[in-house]
Amino acid sequence: MNNIRNWILEDETPEVKYRAMTELLCMKKDEPEVIKAYDSLLVSDTVSLIMDKFKLNNKWEDINAFCTLAEIGLTRVDVPVDGYIERIIKNMNLSMKCAKILLLRNLVSLGYYEHSWVKEQISLAFSTIREDGTFRCLDKTKKTNDSKLPEMGCYRQTTTYLLLAAELKKISVVLPQFELLTEFYINYHVAFRPDDYEKVIIEEMSGTFYPIDHVHIGLQMIMYGLSILGAANHPNCEKAWALLDSKKDSEGKYILSKSFAEPYFNVGKVGNPNKWVTLYALLSEKHRRN
Repeated sequence: MNNIRNWILEDETPEVKYRAMTELLCMKKDEPEVIKAYDSLLVSDTVSLIMDKFKLNNKWEDINAFCTLAEIGLTRVDVPVDGYIERIIKNMNLSMKCAKILLLRNLVSLGYYEHSWVKEQISLAFSTIREDGTFRCLDKTKKTNDSKLPEMGCYRQTTTYLLLAAELKKISVVLPQFELLTEFYINYHVAFRPDDYEKVIIEEMSGTFYPIDHVHIGLQMIMYGLSILGAANHPNCEKAWALLDSKKDSEGKYILSKSFAEPYFNVGKVGNPNKWVTLYALLSEKHRRN
């Protein structure tokens, strides 16, 4: 385990190192080692790429930039992004409807929960939960959802709600719908079909896809969300934990199973041990124990 942590904390990936220090190891931000990692992160290629995305004034690049900032653990206090939140709100339209919930998750992570639009949209979003704990597909042109299970809402969209709920829980905001949401994952053994528990609901989401967007979310992210929400120790989660553990190599590092052809930030090569996936697996275990 020490070897894995040392690998995650390598200086060459300051974005992983800073997130690991502050969330995994719970180091205080005023500790000298954390300050050093923070300073390295702010002048890194990753942060430079993020800020360049904002300069493009493209709504999808704004979405990617906010998501990257959330993933590396920075907030509105650390980077000058206040001017861009009103722009993304203005640019939200029907073509971006499926991206809204994950955007809300990222804005909460960045410290915008008290923003009036963010707070209002979160309340409206969770008010649409179905009796089974899922959320309906927002694409009205689809005749069936991606799971091909007619009784279920959209599994992908529901998982963005799971990540939003987890982020809210981290700032001590707990909504009554969270219980119904986590019950859905427990009832379906996290990711498995009810008609055949040897088959997953969506194949892509049973791997370690990274980085994420509102369609592509890896199993390590689902387990992370469930762990924060206090549901990951349920016996019905054991099969999903075993599936995630099967993605480890002989050294205990998790392999990146799939990614975008051109990821919106550098996360490493598919098929290789991956620091981000490993970090999320370790964070899941940590929050699971708390």
